[in-house]
Amino acid sequence: MMQDFSPLVAKAAALARPGETVPLLEGVSLFCAPSAEVPMAMLYEPMASIVLQGEMEVTIGHAVLNYAPGTCFVGSVALPVTGRVTRASAAQPYLALNITLGREALAELLAEAPQVTIERGKCYAFGPVPEGLMAACDRLLALQAAPDDLPVLGPMARREMLYRLLRGPQAAALHQIVASDPKLAQVRRALSWIREHLSQSVSVQEMARCAGMSDASFNRHFRAATGMSPLQYQKTLRLQAARRAILAGSEVAGAAFSVGYQSASQFSREYARLFGLPPSADARRLKQSLTRARAPVAEVLPGQG
Repeated sequence: MMQDFSPLVAKAAALARPGETVPLLEGVSLFCAPSAEVPMAMLYEPMASIVLQGEMEVTIGHAVLNYAPGTCFVGSVALPVTGRVTRASAAQPYLALNITLGREALAELLAEAPQVTIERGKCYAFGPVPEGLMAACDRLLALQAAPDDLPVLGPMARREMLYRLLRGPQAAALHQIVASDPKLAQVRRALSWIREHLSQSVSVQEMARCAGMSDASFNRHFRAATGMSPLQYQKTLRLQAARRAILAGSEVAGAAFSVGYQSASQFSREYARLFGLPPSADARRLKQSLTRARAPVAEVLPGQG
């Protein structure tokens, strides 16, 4: 039987701002997308995302995840993803609670809950929300109306949310944040190095050397951790960085060069493949979407006035 999340959704909707991420507490925020038009590019740092309303399609490498109410994503490494809201409106926007995942807080919980054992697995997981998680989310949202209680009770609600995640189907991905797996640590080192050298022409062999691994071992462990090849990871990061630069006012050619592309035509082809439109057209679409998202609700709801 499907759970009724409507009271929780009502609390979230009252706090949401269309097209924005609203901080609720340190490490917890509420994301709201009022339309289903524009592909989004995001770098997921270690985080959990709990879907409350609407639907979104998220692509990580070759995997496509369909976010729906009552589902939860957990990632334990930095992952460049693309997403497209597939069901949302001004009246019923896409809503999701996002929780930053820190090693210290998770290690403390694991130490105090010995029945929760470390698991091995992929560095991201997706599935139904664990039992009790939505109730903890509801308490945190309710605390937004009690500012005197929030500083004391808010961290307790966040801690329960993390605990529920550790007891749920996404636990194995969470454990990777705490685990002292040397191969995973080497991959994480390479992830940071790739992000710091986006403007340079870097080969997989150089990435492997940075990680201190053979080429074959690096490729295998990198795919296991991120769900994509090293070059695919690098290309996605580059295109996301270029998109941000173009939206901020950079010329297309300059944005392409700044992230290591030497061929403007290759950049435009790969950009359109990822985002659905060439760079200039995509920038216009994004700006139009942002303008609509910031309009008063009465202006975007048909039949109002």
